[in-house]
Amino acid sequence: MVIARPINLSVYNSVCVCVRGAITLTLSVCEWMYLFYTSDDFERHKSISFLFLFSIDKIRKSLRVWGKFVKVSPVTVIQMAYYTVPNKYGSQIPLQTEVRDKLSSLDVVWGNMFEGEDIDPQLVLEKETEFYRGAPPQWLNFYCAEKNHTPFVKRDIYTKITKLIQKKREINHSISSINLFHQPGSGGTTLAMQVLWDLRKKLRCAQVIDSTSDSKAIAQQVIHLFNARNSQNQNTVLLFVDNKETEENDGMQFNSLRENLIQNIKQSNISANAPVVIILNCLRKKNRTGKEKLMLCTMLSKEEQDNFNAKHTEVSQRHDRHKEFHGFNIMQGNFSQTYITEACEYLKPLKTKKRPRNAQILSFLALMNSYAPGSYLTETWCLEFLDKKNHISGRPTLEKQMGTFADLLVIYSTCSGGAKSQDRCIRMAHPMIADKCLWLLTDAGVTLSDTAINLLSHLCPQTVQPYLVKIIKQLLKKREKHLPKDEREEKLQKFSNLIQDIKEKENKSMCVGLFRHAAKTFPRDPFIPQALARFYYIELRDYEKAALWAKTAILREPNNSFIRDTLGQVYKNQLKSQNLPKLSKNILQIGTQAFKAFEEEAETAEKELEPGMQEDGVTNISTVFNYRGHFGYIQVANTIFYKLKNVKKEWSKVLRQETKSHSLIHSEKCGKYQSLLASLKQRIEEKLSFFETFLKYSKPKIDKSEPEYIWTDIVDCYEKFITKEQHFCRSFAGLLSTLSHITSVSDLEQITEQWREIHMNSQTESDAQNYILANIILSQKSANSEILRTVPELQDILQKLWERQNKNGSPEFYLLVLLLFWPDGVKKTGNTLDLKECVQYMRKSYERIYQKYLRFRYLVPLFFLGNGGGLQRLVHQTEFTSLLAEEHETAESEGLQRIEGEIRNHKVFALRGKDQIEVSPHNPASVYNTDLVSFYIGFTIRGPVAYNIRYVKKSAQFVDKHKRNIIQRAEKVDFIIDDLRPLIGTELNHHSSFNKQ
Repeated sequence: MVIARPINLSVYNSVCVCVRGAITLTLSVCEWMYLFYTSDDFERHKSISFLFLFSIDKIRKSLRVWGKFVKVSPVTVIQMAYYTVPNKYGSQIPLQTEVRDKLSSLDVVWGNMFEGEDIDPQLVLEKETEFYRGAPPQWLNFYCAEKNHTPFVKRDIYTKITKLIQKKREINHSISSINLFHQPGSGGTTLAMQVLWDLRKKLRCAQVIDSTSDSKAIAQQVIHLFNARNSQNQNTVLLFVDNKETEENDGMQFNSLRENLIQNIKQSNISANAPVVIILNCLRKKNRTGKEKLMLCTMLSKEEQDNFNAKHTEVSQRHDRHKEFHGFNIMQGNFSQTYITEACEYLKPLKTKKRPRNAQILSFLALMNSYAPGSYLTETWCLEFLDKKNHISGRPTLEKQMGTFADLLVIYSTCSGGAKSQDRCIRMAHPMIADKCLWLLTDAGVTLSDTAINLLSHLCPQTVQPYLVKIIKQLLKKREKHLPKDEREEKLQKFSNLIQDIKEKENKSMCVGLFRHAAKTFPRDPFIPQALARFYYIELRDYEKAALWAKTAILREPNNSFIRDTLGQVYKNQLKSQNLPKLSKNILQIGTQAFKAFEEEAETAEKELEPGMQEDGVTNISTVFNYRGHFGYIQVANTIFYKLKNVKKEWSKVLRQETKSHSLIHSEKCGKYQSLLASLKQRIEEKLSFFETFLKYSKPKIDKSEPEYIWTDIVDCYEKFITKEQHFCRSFAGLLSTLSHITSVSDLEQITEQWREIHMNSQTESDAQNYILANIILSQKSANSEILRTVPELQDILQKLWERQNKNGSPEFYLLVLLLFWPDGVKKTGNTLDLKECVQYMRKSYERIYQKYLRFRYLVPLFFLGNGGGLQRLVHQTEFTSLLAEEHETAESEGLQRIEGEIRNHKVFALRGKDQIEVSPHNPASVYNTDLVSFYIGFTIRGPVAYNIRYVKKSAQFVDKHKRNIIQRAEKVDFIIDDLRPLIGTELNHHSSFNKQ
């Protein structure tokens, strides 16, 4: 009989009863006593745990009235009548049931958590023992440690984190984040929970229960927690996100959460002077690269060692079995391998044949916790595995059945969101113990592949919990990042750590056997046959079998372009193989297969939609656009060119279409590939044009560019098929790229003159745009060049184009309009265009042409607005890259013009005289309040962007606001200006000089 949480806390003397997990009732005291007095469960359970709103004494008295006394055990947990959270002033405010019910994705650390509750001392001892043995901490652990004045040992990094949180609270951003990297077993999760517990009375602290769950739901609940009670009581949420299953956060899940938080802040119209949420993002990382700002390692400082020694003395005095506290003892011993060896010594010798089932469970857990730290098996699954014949009620406990192995394990229950888990978990006491056990097993002859296949053999995907299935798949296919020797950037490993170790410690055939077994166990999963295909072509050079398994993966998920990429990679590597016969027809045969595979991948990528756009339930969703099909095509073209040229030099002219000689094609018996050869150059030009815009306008992240080999292969393809210099100057994006690789003024002048001639003899918009851009680029290198056109001359060209295509132009056209017509705050007498409309048209044009390809990528600012005049006020982005990083948002730049602006309804407007032009914030989290601001202006292919947004001090706002209103009215009627000048005097002159800058 389990007494559960009340349905309605407002119903006094009512309690929600859950009988065997099936029936939920709300009962009064009398009804509750009658149920227990007459039920069979009453006789069987002489000790009952209660969860209720009224006192235990009242229950005892009522039971005596009914004529029967029940021995009531000390209460496990008593439901609080209300929970509290702090407001921004530090006062605790209560929350009603309906508010708490909306926070199902969050485990909130309430301000009054456990306070005033009658907690069973035995439960406290049990939870403390579990934790010291190696179980994850529970909030009850922190409460009891604080109450009993026996606090947790704080690692040195604790102070850094708390100071950083305080610093983030002072920054004018609605959303901030802190990345905490931690090595497995170093106590990273405990540290993060300690921070939340200690700040629960200052901030609204919560942990995301499942970091892989819907980020939209999480974001809504975070905003709900921030707004809880009313707008006057808003307070910052400190959100702990524990990425248990990833070593490195590639940003997709985190960026999705951030985007959804920003959207919810806008929708809720939140205007606050403090951050809405600070995200404490915990990431497991096995090896340190030196780039991590905060990383908790498996090594103690001198001060930490002293603190752990003192704690060890305290723990040993209170617990008789403290020698079994491996989780604590390993840390106290500074992660000593000697301790690990001694703790696992009694496992020797291990049986290799006819191993008992408890030994098999030990091997399963050792494998899982070594390669996926933090993973676990459930008690129910283990009991079923140990003894499938006996009914669960007649079985010995799991601890007894595990025998001596239980000393190295920890069995625990979890509590999330205040609810106790229905099934207990079991795992190794520490990842280092898991590593040692695995080593002892392999040393005794129980190989990694044996253990993995044995585990797979006892899995039934239809009945096993999805969590366990996900962990098993992670062991087989998750490729982690590592830093190769003598390299700066981290790279993905070719295979998972488990597969890498089996390959090195056993043999490659065992890897194949494991993959094949897994592919059979999970018949619908496409990623396992994909991984097997990769293993065949990378490690075994068996391209036929690799292609077979790659096609199997495609059959399982045909609408996934990333799955299709593997087949193209198989053929591409076969083409590069030295074993391929050096005959033209063989080269073109495999090349054709590779081209086809990559083209099909590219076509599939075109159909994939970004999250939130799916309508039919069939179309595949992809956060980013998969460009690997286009790039693979270019790589195959490079290889074909190289290989055919080595067969006969004449092939290079055929591929460049410099000759239409069919004799070579037929003499090499390649007639069936004639259509491919005829269209190859055109297809390559299309691919190269795609990459010109793709790589010039965007990059993966603000602080991350594409791998170096991508640009190398693209340039190589230019040189083979087209001639790099000629093509780079034939497109808008190509012209922009000339600033990076052409430094000669004479070369730039020649390019500008060429485009002038083309423009004079052409009526196309693109040629006119390229001519204007050529002038802008030349002005960056030579402001006094004689061939430069003036701004009014270039504006005239754009004015004519605007009249023809103002609503249907390309993003490049609108970019030029913004660059040349951006107001300087002075009243215009010449060419003028409606820049408000221009910004709107540009965004729509971007969505129509580039949104699909550049989604979730960082848009690079192409130019900034400087302090100069004419074309010299446009500054190329390479001069100010330091302005782009979030931590440099307070940076100053003498070369850039700071613009007055205003924030209204979470939108940013640039104020230039009477013009109010909407611009996008570079960091949307910096837009949190309706106020006057200033910022730098940059221009991306999507439109104008505000960088380094700063809020104007309150003392200046009143003057600025009314001064601006007066000036705007004055500009409408010229004669009023003369009348107003004596009244506003120097203020007006000061404002005018500011706008002229």
